[in-house]
Amino acid sequence: MNLSCEFCNTIMKSKYNLKNHLATNKKCLKLRGLEMDSNFICKGCNSSFANKTNMIIHTDICKKYIILKVKEEYEKKFETVKEEYEKKFETTKEEYEKKFETTKEEYEKKIKLQETTMNDEHNEKMISKLEIKISQCDTFIQTLAREGSNKPTTTNNTINNTVKNQLSSTFTLDKLEPKKLEETMREHYTEMDFFGGQKRLANFFLEKVIKTPDDKMLICCTDTSRNKFKILDLRGNLKEDIEARSLCEKLKVPTQIVTKEIYDKVIVRIDRERDRLSSDDRSRREKLLDDTMRAQRFYMDNLNFDDLNYNQDFMHELRVLLNV
Repeated sequence: MNLSCEFCNTIMKSKYNLKNHLATNKKCLKLRGLEMDSNFICKGCNSSFANKTNMIIHTDICKKYIILKVKEEYEKKFETVKEEYEKKFETTKEEYEKKFETTKEEYEKKIKLQETTMNDEHNEKMISKLEIKISQCDTFIQTLAREGSNKPTTTNNTINNTVKNQLSSTFTLDKLEPKKLEETMREHYTEMDFFGGQKRLANFFLEKVIKTPDDKMLICCTDTSRNKFKILDLRGNLKEDIEARSLCEKLKVPTQIVTKEIYDKVIVRIDRERDRLSSDDRSRREKLLDDTMRAQRFYMDNLNFDDLNYNQDFMHELRVLLNV
């Protein structure tokens, strides 16, 4: 016996289905001016869902939810790093304060000794000199305490020379052409690369773009903790590229175009197979739905490789591959 919803005219096969429809169908609820009463709400976009499974499927591709989780994770990491550096600073500060007190006591002893052996005029001059030395020592100790114990052991010139030896002065980032990059990706970037996500995308760019014909590089990473990269400009000057923004800007449009082409091919193939299935082949239809969701997830992942809120995998892999 088929039952019809009196609000949206949807046909149901049973009273149970009709009851469930009236409680969870968003379109029908909207027609009635109601909202779904649900315990399953996305923390990112506040969308409501009838069950936990639907909510999990949604959160896998909800950009606001993903950004929220990434933000929470990095806030925890930041607090941990902050606590570690505060402890380290306090330890260093205490050590230098002890050294300062010891030095101060030694100079005070010398002053007292001079007071008993020298005349007043000479003694005053000596006290003045010693006080200046103590003041200089205090300033020096405070500077060391602020800097901590991570003083570089190599000069900037040495670092810059090492970096320049890694970079190509002939094939520079400024010379990359969008059309040429698009052709390279279309020729070599495969569906397997697509489903490898941002990590595979970084490896692809290294092999097909960043490595130059003269066995050098377009860009290298000089500080993995702060996402600092270096490039050469057209005049051979060494320039800093924070978070590889210049590189990402060059690669953004070609990547958007080619990943969209691959995604469209995957979806067309899935749709064609779904059309050929019989109506009772439920397990295969569910598998095709999973494949569709997976393709959407990797498409969003690759599409946002330049988004600082969403490209942790890409940036991590790039730092590892390009570290000098």
